[in-house]
Amino acid sequence: MNNFVQSRAKVVPAVSTHYLLPAMLTLNTVALLALDRLGGVPDWIKTAAALFLAF
Repeated sequence: MNNFVQSRAKVVPAVSTHYLLPAMLTLNTVALLALDRLGGVPDWIKTAAALFLAF
């Protein structure tokens, strides 16, 4: 009985992480580019991000 319960307790993801992570990265990139074009990203954040990515 115990093995039966353990075998039923497995969780199977609906979407593979091979597809989910790149899709999330793409969505975040598109959202940031849209905010940048609309002027929604302050200059100090752009400067901080540039300095962080420079290292």
